[in-house]
Amino acid sequence: MSPQPFRLDGRVALVTGAGRGIGAAIATRLAEAGAYVLLANRSAEVADTLAASLRAQGLAAQATGFDASEAGCRRVVEQAAQAAGRVDIVVHNAGGCPWSALETLDAATLEHTLALNLKACFWLTQAALPLMPAGGRILVTSSVTGPRVAMIGAAHYAAAKAGVNGFIRAAALELAGRGITVNGVEPGFVAKDRGRLSQPEVRESLVRHIPLGRAGAADDIAWSMLFFASDEAQWITGQTLVVDGGMTLPESGQVMDEIWAARSGAAATVALAEDAP
Repeated sequence: MSPQPFRLDGRVALVTGAGRGIGAAIATRLAEAGAYVLLANRSAEVADTLAASLRAQGLAAQATGFDASEAGCRRVVEQAAQAAGRVDIVVHNAGGCPWSALETLDAATLEHTLALNLKACFWLTQAALPLMPAGGRILVTSSVTGPRVAMIGAAHYAAAKAGVNGFIRAAALELAGRGITVNGVEPGFVAKDRGRLSQPEVRESLVRHIPLGRAGAADDIAWSMLFFASDEAQWITGQTLVVDGGMTLPESGQVMDEIWAARSGAAATVALAEDAP
């Protein structure tokens, strides 16, 4: 065990989808823990802004563009390796869900969704293995959508993320002999500033189904990833951690109605107590 927990000093990390949101938070926490971090993002300019901010804080970070093709995955791993001749941590966080009803889903949308969310796990891992020492980490941002629950208009995304969890288990078993662990995090509803889930009415509706009463923050996922990347998680592999504020716990909507009623009652009790003479 390291004297100070969750340190990554001297390690080289690659984070895809690192320009905004969850990916930016993961890259920041890994850099703060002492890792050199290559921020790979579809928009290199966006990632470079964050990398420059991290460097201004005395942290080690660079940025590059990223696409989820096989060639694109191999290229960013090679770039990360140039920092120190190896790659210790690969975090495949890039992902997305181009919403589409099942009956109108076209081949291009299906292929894009599978390539970005699932296939890239294979290409990044293949590219990293020759450069990854024992103690290496393969980490993936999965989702509760697919492995646990489903959403209308996201069958292709759910299938991809369910595949991600299958990849995590199989790869963990296959790579255990090399001392490399493979784990993932399954986020629930994390607040965003873009897209369908950023709309106030959608956010309000979803938050009503979260027992802890709020949407997730990017750091809620990033801290879990930092743990999996650290020496403190060295005997954990083939696992995914659900980080969803309890969203997947209720058996029915009635349970959430009861939770909100109890919460409202508690708030009213507090208010009456504060008004008391």
